[in-house]
Amino acid sequence: MAILFYRTLPGAFDFLIFDLGKMKTMNANFKWKIVLIDDEADIREVVSLVLTDAGFIVETAENGTAGIELCKTFCPQIVITDIRMPGMDGLAVLEHLKKRSSDIEVIVITAFGELDFAIRALQLDASDFITKPVSENAIHLALKRAMERYLSRKKLKEYARFLEQENVNQAKLLHRDKLISLGRLSASVVHEINNPVAGILNYARLMLKMLKQGGLSEHSTVRFTDHLTLVASEAERISTIISSLLTFSRKTDFTISRVLIDELVERSLVLARHRLELAGIGLTVNVEQGIPGFKGDFNLLQQCLINLVFNAVDAMERGGLLELSASFCPETKRVLIKVSDSGVGIAPEDLDHIFEPFFTTKDEGHGVGLGLSIVFGIMERHRGGVTVHSQPGRGSAFTLEIPV
Repeated sequence: MAILFYRTLPGAFDFLIFDLGKMKTMNANFKWKIVLIDDEADIREVVSLVLTDAGFIVETAENGTAGIELCKTFCPQIVITDIRMPGMDGLAVLEHLKKRSSDIEVIVITAFGELDFAIRALQLDASDFITKPVSENAIHLALKRAMERYLSRKKLKEYARFLEQENVNQAKLLHRDKLISLGRLSASVVHEINNPVAGILNYARLMLKMLKQGGLSEHSTVRFTDHLTLVASEAERISTIISSLLTFSRKTDFTISRVLIDELVERSLVLARHRLELAGIGLTVNVEQGIPGFKGDFNLLQQCLINLVFNAVDAMERGGLLELSASFCPETKRVLIKVSDSGVGIAPEDLDHIFEPFFTTKDEGHGVGLGLSIVFGIMERHRGGVTVHSQPGRGSAFTLEIPV
């Protein structure tokens, strides 16, 4: 036990008893630094001694201005300040400290009957107030609450930083997965672009030849017009492919806009259709009429759909049939996009793991196990979901569910 004399009036003292055992228990796992601000030298000395014996690291200041300067260099977690001081009072100290660093917990000491000051202190985010004469339980509880508040805020800030870093990492994974998908697209896109380019060159050469022969006949004029129409059509086709590819490859933040299912399916198939043809896979598309638009990130949803199509292609090494359908469920108010394949299916023991990052059943060099975990994450961000039904040897069906 330690007995502290606390001055309440000039020449008069009240007795305050601290249980040092309790204090040391509170201070066992963290080096707490306290700044004590009071204009009474004997109070500063005795309180400082008691708190130091309890394991706290304590510095003192004789007035508000000196206390604020001390906090700048000492960096305490807790400040204990008297309200009534000449010059800068305790409320001014509290307000200044909170503006500079909201992490600091401030305990104010008020005289009995100064309830208005105590309320104002709490409004300024003081962790607690103690009235004179100070009791053992009051100082014990005030310090306990201040330490708990400080640690809680610290954990919340650490968690906020973790979430912020998680978002950064998620964005990196999204972009990495997109780059992988772009790599898988590259061969088919080259073919897809080469075909219309070859057509444009051939028709351009034919038209040049016709011009060199001079004077276009009526028949030649018709052919000339047809050739120009085909050139324009093929050029537009190239433009569409490149535009879709650029949109897909762009690294963007989560951007909400109105999404129409017809456009989402069409633009996804522009990039994936030729890969299906190269793999000898048939395609059927069934999009119900009247599906309502919904809010979402078009780019990320396109990434989901292309991932599912690519997985389906990988599951049908000897060709097969891919079915893409879209519908609306009025009961759940969700748009359903389903990608089904006639491939090898998924083993029952793997079904619980397919959405885990870096889990893959593919051979080395054919995937890193990011695709489905990315799809799962994107669906979560859209407050939706993704489900799978699969049987070995009988194919798989993945369904994206997006709320409207």
